[in-house]
Order: sequence, then structure tokens, then C-alpha cells
Amino acid sequence: MTDPDRFAIAYETRHYEGTNWAAKADRWTASFYTDAVSKVFGTAEFTRVIPGVTPNPWETFEADPGLLDRIPRVIFTEDGELTPVVAELRPSLLLLLESVEVSEEWRGKGVGMRLAVAALRRFAVPGTLAVCYPAPVHPKHGPGEACSYESDDPMVRRLDDEAVEKLRRAWGRHGFSLLTDGVYARHIQP
Repeated sequence: MTDPDRFAIAYETRHYEGTNWAAKADRWTASFYTDAVSKVFGTAEFTRVIPGVTPNPWETFEADPGLLDRIPRVIFTEDGELTPVVAELRPSLLLLLESVEVSEEWRGKGVGMRLAVAALRRFAVPGTLAVCYPAPVHPKHGPGEACSYESDDPMVRRLDDEAVEKLRRAWGRHGFSLLTDGVYARHIQP
């Protein structure tokens, strides 16, 4: 198996012609590669928001929340301002981690988290606040269902409490701490 300290990260974002992206929150994908085979073995999705510049991020996430179901409600008020708990931290930039996924062979080794933090650092400026909701992500589920099992009733989901707790402890080891409502944050320095 490849040494987990020898990975490459490539970034990608998509912008559409005729759209002013300086005024919008933008989503990025970081793809993780091994040097040995140059094969993607994982990805991290995150959204970059500049407080005071990105007009009403709440509306952006209402239109396209991705898997950021809980984070926007904790970070932004309905009029797009920072909530008091976040405003107190005076972030110059917000990096909202949507998901981290690695192939089966790398799961449970902390590789995805280490790479996600490295990917976030590449976009950080002084005062950057990285935000995540530590919970299992199942791509087959939609927003609001990212950290749950399917039950017999498709309208009812229940949290995988044990997995959530393990992930929270693991993100805590990477310097993230509880902000509120299960959302964790960490100041990231470039």
C-alpha cells in the first residue's frame, strides 16, 4: 500500500459563462491521488464564502444545498449575515466542508481527514474558518439524510450515533471543535 504521506491533491471548480462568480459562493472539489498510480482514491467537496462580499450565501444554499444541509443554518441568518456565534470569530473567509470520501482501502485510517485539512489549507488566508458537520455521508441520500440509516419507513431516518461520535472525536484530533448544533469549526492558517 502507498505511504499515506505521499499524496497529490488536484483542485477543480466549474464556472458558467455569463455568471459573475466574484459575487457568489463557489464550490470546489479536491481530488486525492497517489504518486504511484495517479489514480483518484478520494475527494473532498467544499464551498468558499467571503463574508461581506458574497451576497446572501443563504440564498445560494437554499437553491443548491448539496450535502450542506445543516451548516448554512448554523453559519448564516436568513438575510445572509453571519450568525452571532460565527461573527464572534471574525472570519475573513469561510471554507465549508461538504463531504470527504476515500476509496474502501483508505477508510478508517484518517487519510481522508488529513487530506481534507491539507486541501482546506491551500485555500486558507489569515483568519479562515473551516466548518464541517462530522457525520457519515452516503451519496445515495440527499440533503438532510447524509448521516442516517434507512428505516422501514422511507420518511423516517435515524442517526448512526456511534459513527457520528467517532467522526467528531477524529475531527477534534485535527483541531476542530464544536461550534453549535453538531457543526464543528477550526481556524485554518495557510
